[in-house]
Amino acid sequence: MKHRTAGAVIICVITCVIWGFSFMFTRNVVVRINFLSLLSWRFLIAFIAFSILLVCGVFQINLKGKKLWPLVYIAIAEPIIFFTFESMGLYLTSTTESSLMIATIPIVAMIVGIPIAKQIPTKKQAVAIVLSVIGVMIIVLGQSRRIDFNLLGYFVLLIAVISGAIFSALSARYDQYTSVEKSFAMIVLGMIAFGSAALARNLYLGTVKEWLLLPFQDKQFLIAILYLGLLASVVGYVGQHYSLSIIGLNRNASFSGVITLTSVLAGVFILGEKLSVSMVVGGIIILAGVYGANYFTPQRESEKVIDNG
Repeated sequence: MKHRTAGAVIICVITCVIWGFSFMFTRNVVVRINFLSLLSWRFLIAFIAFSILLVCGVFQINLKGKKLWPLVYIAIAEPIIFFTFESMGLYLTSTTESSLMIATIPIVAMIVGIPIAKQIPTKKQAVAIVLSVIGVMIIVLGQSRRIDFNLLGYFVLLIAVISGAIFSALSARYDQYTSVEKSFAMIVLGMIAFGSAALARNLYLGTVKEWLLLPFQDKQFLIAILYLGLLASVVGYVGQHYSLSIIGLNRNASFSGVITLTSVLAGVFILGEKLSVSMVVGGIIILAGVYGANYFTPQRESEKVIDNG
């Protein structure tokens, strides 16, 4: 069991690192290409790759006797609602504001996970999760302090935060489905939803041809959708669901700060950006929070009570 848990932790870290690096592949794309075009191609690439893995027997799905609605609920929460409202929020607010809002997902996930997934954190674990979020906020505020105070933007981002948290809680709750089954449902419904929306938008604008030719005419766009489709979606989603099923919602949520930490380190060591004091302080706090959330688990705390008794 310990080896299985350790493996899930490693997979969770790898998943967060993959998502942390994604900004390097999308930073020059998201500012000039509509998010629906990007997401439609991302999930199409993911669907093609996932289908090949299924045909080759690498992944297996067995939904016989299982209801499909729980998988639909998961996919509606993320990617459909989360990515839609996150993208709208990024447009309506500053990078600082959107990053601060999205950073609160672990706290909200911890809260909604109690009634939905029946996973109750210990007091020390809850403090550690909050600590990891504070670490992310220190890094974000240290990089930029631009605030637009767009109330509509805040509301839109709040919906994204809640949907992202509910997604994690639902994944933890519906443990009768494998990580592959949950991920495939997300990718299929994401492809249908964002593909349909992108088609409608480009039909209205008369730019269907340009949309369909994007990967073949724009090298940066092609690299972005390959990374997002193959790694961030296929590998990332399967890894996320697997770690959730093994280490639980709260331990998994605490690792979200690693995404920010990876982005910062990638910027410093790969893009040559300056390392600031806030990055160092925030990074230390994130790691302390992750350690605390994974150390002060309900299982460990109950064992202490038994030993002391």
